[in-house]
Amino acid sequence: MKLDKFKLFDLIGYKVHHRNIRRFHESDARIKVAVAPRRTSKSYSAAHDGLDVCLMPNTRTWIVGPSYSLAEKEFRYIHDVLVIKREKLGLPKPVSCMTNARSGQLYIKWPWGAVVEGKTADRPESLLGDAVDRVIYSEAAQLPRAIHERYVAPTLITKKGTCVIATTPDSGAEWVYELYQAGVEGLHEGIESFTWDISANPEYPVEEFEKAKKLYGADSPAFREQYMGEWVFYSGLVYNTFNKDLHVIEPFDIPQAWPRIRGIDFGHRDPFVCLWCAVGPSGELYFYREYHNREGLPMKQHASIIKEKSVGENITQTVADSESSQSIDDLCSEGIPAFGADKKREEGRLKVLEYMMPTDDGTPPFPFRDTAQAVARNKWPRMYFFNTMKETLREIKFFRWKEGRKVEGDREKTEGEDHCMDTMRYIVNTRPSPFVEARKIPAYSFNYYLNKLKSSKFAQNYIGA
Repeated sequence: MKLDKFKLFDLIGYKVHHRNIRRFHESDARIKVAVAPRRTSKSYSAAHDGLDVCLMPNTRTWIVGPSYSLAEKEFRYIHDVLVIKREKLGLPKPVSCMTNARSGQLYIKWPWGAVVEGKTADRPESLLGDAVDRVIYSEAAQLPRAIHERYVAPTLITKKGTCVIATTPDSGAEWVYELYQAGVEGLHEGIESFTWDISANPEYPVEEFEKAKKLYGADSPAFREQYMGEWVFYSGLVYNTFNKDLHVIEPFDIPQAWPRIRGIDFGHRDPFVCLWCAVGPSGELYFYREYHNREGLPMKQHASIIKEKSVGENITQTVADSESSQSIDDLCSEGIPAFGADKKREEGRLKVLEYMMPTDDGTPPFPFRDTAQAVARNKWPRMYFFNTMKETLREIKFFRWKEGRKVEGDREKTEGEDHCMDTMRYIVNTRPSPFVEARKIPAYSFNYYLNKLKSSKFAQNYIGA
């Protein structure tokens, strides 16, 4: 039986001060994403939104934070209402109640079988096993994507549980941003997004807001993010020439004779990534397949999957993270010959940008090379991605410079997941620059006609380079 949430709020004296917070509480969406500035009652609202579930028999609520100390805030709000002030609701004492965040003990169990417990991303193994009715994230923007996708989301499946994500925007929280945008754009019926401003908290010190505005400036990224609750990705994109409308294409049947290159970035706790790239007749690159696995599988299983996906293909080389020599040896022993990749970051990044850059002598995508669309456009790049490359395209979208573009040692400082980006760079580093200037040959000379003849034969009988 579903409880009337607002009658419960009246009983405990919880006041809703903003229409968007009321909409947030009224929503029955499976995933609710609330994005707002700091100190605007996000955690308070998220905790109260879960009270009705705690009062239902045999339910389980998790509060998941980066650490127990951060998960304690939402836990305390629930504890205050349903334990400290339980007389207002006529509730009995809990069967068990532990409130020590330092020792990792945040746990309440009531006589009707309902449980609330704090969980931490520091110990992801604790997020396995149980079926859960409600998850409330604490400081979601500080949690890695894998905590939600690999550990938390599967626990909600059995009971068709619900998830509340209330956070201040953060440039590193791409997974939260994606869920928020899905709710804003109505891309998934089970996701709704909400936002509110400082007026949601009647005790918010407006004078401090005005001081911050004057200090940082209204257009400052920090002010817009922390005080206005806007998504601001401070720094520029690393691959700022990438254009989805230009570089992303529908899959097509790649001619069997085209050479293919595989790139691999090893991962155990991080994702294991393999990308496949075909080289076209004009040296253009087509990234057409990805294997992205967060499961921490043994090398034997990774190798088996890669071999299965590559059956019948003209794989000319496989390059892998050269810092993982043992992993390369293991890969070779499993029947995938591989050698260490050229990991130069700056040179590789610049070469990727060269292949992405639209130029007068660029190469239209193979499927419509001779169509009116190809003729109408003046400039084309030399790199394309099949639209099935979900993880790769997501990383390109969020891969950006850290503020200040500082360098640590020989490593450029970037933000955003980069496992596919590293693998893409390994592959591109196997290719020559597309802008190497050819030696000028006099027109109508013997070598001029000889080169024309070679080019004609190459185009007719192309088997790869």
